[in-house]
Amino acid sequence: MKLPISLVINTKNCEKTLERSLKSANFADEIVVVDMKSTDRTVAIAKRYAKKVYFYPDVGYVEPARNFAIAKAKNQWIFVLDADEEIPPDLAEKISHLIAQKSECNCFFIPRKNIIFGKWIQKTGWWPDFQPRLFKKAAVTWKEAVHSLPEITGNTEYLPADQKLAIIHHNYASISDYLLRLDRYTSIAATGKPSVQQFSSAALINRFNQELAKRLFLEKGFEEGIHGVALSFLQAMYQFVAYLKVWELSGRKDDVGTLTETLCQIEEMKQTLAYWIADYKIQHTTGLSAWWWRVRRRGKF
Repeated sequence: MKLPISLVINTKNCEKTLERSLKSANFADEIVVVDMKSTDRTVAIAKRYAKKVYFYPDVGYVEPARNFAIAKAKNQWIFVLDADEEIPPDLAEKISHLIAQKSECNCFFIPRKNIIFGKWIQKTGWWPDFQPRLFKKAAVTWKEAVHSLPEITGNTEYLPADQKLAIIHHNYASISDYLLRLDRYTSIAATGKPSVQQFSSAALINRFNQELAKRLFLEKGFEEGIHGVALSFLQAMYQFVAYLKVWELSGRKDDVGTLTETLCQIEEMKQTLAYWIADYKIQHTTGLSAWWWRVRRRGKF
């Protein structure tokens, strides 16, 4: 028996992944597909699984088309699925229970299992990666900024961070895939930023440094080997490039900082790395060695 839920999916040239996504959604009594000018077999595949296939202008990213797609759904309950995602059986069963219990919750945040460069990434800030995907139609309105979260009215709940209940996201398949999307998304994000802005080398380095420290150490990316280290540096590079694209659109203004400030920021990068290395050593050593690293972390040597 199909569930009284509308599965909403936006598409653009996703013939390699779409069928897997739609097959995983066969529990829904309605599938709504909104395509953004695909030039491959995406639309033909969509029509095999969905009675409702609509079209929306291609603006380079999905958020502006979300509300349009949701408006086409007939059911009170909506599940938003991306074309490179799939719903495992345990999650489908959980969705059935959530709908049946007539919950007062308006929106459920679902964990998402990101497969990046062929591996499930559990650190580097990618797990449990909660996403607001199951909700009552009137409770959610998507903002139009790239990678934005929706505005939600009413109560929200989070499912357990259990991989059996997680959306499976076949994310970046390759380094080239990551770089292509980095270029596209940073260009979109930079558009519309204030044209009058001061720029400095020190601020540019700081932006890279902060993101790298967060991903590599605070979120323990280095513990996932080359996958985590690669992602940490790539995501720091995302912030670096995004800053530079705003600078470029603003006319490539001269550096408002000084050479001293730039060198200080480079020194800060070295100190940040030293701090986190010492912090890791403290957690993984004992006795005199741990004491020594505590001293090092305080910057005494």
